[in-house]
Formats: sequence, C-alpha cells, structure tokens
Amino acid sequence: MITEIYAYEEAPSTYSASIFLVGPTPREGDITSWRPEALTAIANAYKETGSELDLVIFIPEPRDQMTYHYREQVEWEKQHLDLADILFTWVPRDMKTSLKGLTTNIEFGKYVESGKLFYGRPDNADNIDYLDWLYTKATTRQPTNTLTALTKEVLTYLNTTLTRGPSSIRMRTAGERYVPLNIWSTLQFQAWYQTQRQAGNHLVDAQVLWSFIIHRVNLVFSYALHVRVWIAAEHRIKSNEFILTRPDISVVVPYWKHPTNLFDSEIVLVKEFRAPARTADGFVHELPGGSSFSGQENSLVLASNELREETSLKINSERFRDLGAKQLVATWSTHYAQAYAVELTAAEMAYAKDLARSGKTFGVAADTEHTYVEVCTLKDVGKYVDWSMEGMIYRAIFDTSS
Repeated sequence: MITEIYAYEEAPSTYSASIFLVGPTPREGDITSWRPEALTAIANAYKETGSELDLVIFIPEPRDQMTYHYREQVEWEKQHLDLADILFTWVPRDMKTSLKGLTTNIEFGKYVESGKLFYGRPDNADNIDYLDWLYTKATTRQPTNTLTALTKEVLTYLNTTLTRGPSSIRMRTAGERYVPLNIWSTLQFQAWYQTQRQAGNHLVDAQVLWSFIIHRVNLVFSYALHVRVWIAAEHRIKSNEFILTRPDISVVVPYWKHPTNLFDSEIVLVKEFRAPARTADGFVHELPGGSSFSGQENSLVLASNELREETSLKINSERFRDLGAKQLVATWSTHYAQAYAVELTAAEMAYAKDLARSGKTFGVAADTEHTYVEVCTLKDVGKYVDWSMEGMIYRAIFDTSS
C-alpha cells in the first residue's frame, strides 16, 4: 500500500518505510511540478516488483495548491525530512524559471552523507556539476538521469534493506519511525532496542547525530543517536542521552598459566595505533579481537580468525573457552564483546615472544590495520590495557568454570 502525505498533513502512526520527494517546487502558475510524474513512476515500480511495503510518500506541496504558509511549510518539511527513510532527490533545475532549487541545495548538502539520499537529474539541468561530484564522492553512487531509473534504485534499496532482518522489524510505529531504515535494520540497533522492549521501554523519538557508513559494502558501521525513551519501570521519559553503537566484537585472551604463581602468568596482547588512545605512546594495547562487516559470522570463528590475523597464532577454535558476552562501556556504547580464553603451551608462548621481539606487523592492510605482538605478565597487565580488557584477562585466568 502507498499512502501520499502532502504538506501540513500528518504521517500515519505505523508503516514500513517512507520517502520524501526532495527537489525544486514551482512557485509560478505556468510551471508544472515534477512530483506527479515521480508519484506515477513509484506506483508503477511498486506494482511491477510486487512490493508489499507499507510505503508512505511525503510530498512537500499542499494538496490544495491555493494553500501555502511559509512558516508552517518549512517546519513541516524539516520534520518530515528527518522522519523520511529515503530522500528521493530530483533536480530538474532551470535557472530561467522558479525551478532554481536553492533550498534543495541546502537540503542536499545537509543529508548527502546520511546514507538515505538518492539523487538524479535530467541531462539538461542547469548548474548541477557540483551536486553530481559531491553525491558521487559522498556515496560512491552515480546520479541517475531519469525518474524511472531513480525510482528503480530507491525501491530496490528499500526492498533489499527491509528483507535483511526478521519480519517482526518490518513495521515501525510512533517514535520508532524517527530511526532511519538504514540504522533500524542493522543487527546492532535491533540488539539494543529489543532488550529495551523486553524491559517494557520504547522510543518516544530519535535523531541521528552522526553516522559512519562504509559505502563499498553498504554498511552503517557506527552511529550516534539522540534518543528519548519511555522507561516503564519509572513511568517517565529519559531525554538527555544518546547511544553510540558499532557491531559487536569477538575477543580472545591468549595466555600461558604459571604453574605456581598465577600473577607470573603471561598474556599475549596486540599493539595498534588507534586515534582515540590516551596512552603515553599513542597506541592501544589490547587483546586480539574485532568485528565482522556482515554481522553474520559465528563469534567463535571470528575470534579465531582475528587471533590469526593480528598475531599469526593459529589455534584450533576447539581449544577456546567461552567467557560470555557483556557490554564494554554500558554508559557510552551499546555494543557487546564476546570473550574467549585459550591457554597456550609453553612452545606457543615462546613463539609469541619471538614475534614480539621481531617487531613484525600483522593485521589487514586494506583496513589500515597494523598490529604488533606484545607479551606481558599478569602482574604488569594493568600498565598496558584498559579496564575492560583487564577484566576479561582476570576472568580468563581465575575463572575456569565458564
């Protein structure tokens, strides 16, 4: 079903996805709007693809063309630009008419890096070279030159994105609609939100503050979302916080246990330059670990692969001991670390020490990852790692019941 919502009208309280038709609006009586043609193209493509989306289209023109109020118009547009999952941006710019699209330039610049803006223009449009360049640079996509092509691109994206997750997340209601589809459909968002729902809480509204998108794999890797949450246990709304999210990680504690003094046990760490580090040498000293772009990789397999990539230690995953999964910084980020421990033989630890002395680099070069092997004793580990890593290390060595 497609529902058309015009300027000043309220959006439905529940739907699958929403599209905002961004572009120049004619302000002269003899200039025809491009939006009816776009609506027809979307309706045709919707039928041809057999889409079952409950789709809402925001049209920033009054249903009654005689009605226009500037203040109400801009406020409605701002709200629904933020609410929309897709900004269907068509720029048939004609500098000789009212289709100059000056406001469109501002909207384009604000949202082009959001991951939800899709852009096209006719070949004869005026002054669109910069928009073309910025769009391609920001998204790695090429602008389309027909409404039909733009429509196909948008509907393909919507159908693909919505079918990634379980059917239970394909409808959003009330405040959930303010979470853009490219974030809503991620495993990391759903992992957080479903725990909130199980506690009886729900979103009142949300606003994207920032997102980091890896366009080559069409992945929202990380984002910051300002949220207003209804807290069922306290019967109130919490409104002054944001959540920072990235994919969950798998972490390995490789250690050799000293036979008589546990504090002389030895731990294999990796050293890597990471920009957030507040350390004397500017490097992070941590346990081997990482995340998967797809989010589908088994956490045990991922842990084994990360250990090999970052240290060259090849340990059969059957030797790994599950330490459980927990948040690392619960007041800051929603992501979990699934931790494993693996007890090394004396020969394996000797090999790790050789690697540490060699100064060899490991990691995935394509991800600009350069890691170095380090070995330290348990009594000295606090000089290297942060609190979260120190906790996993102590859990690995002192708790054998996991």
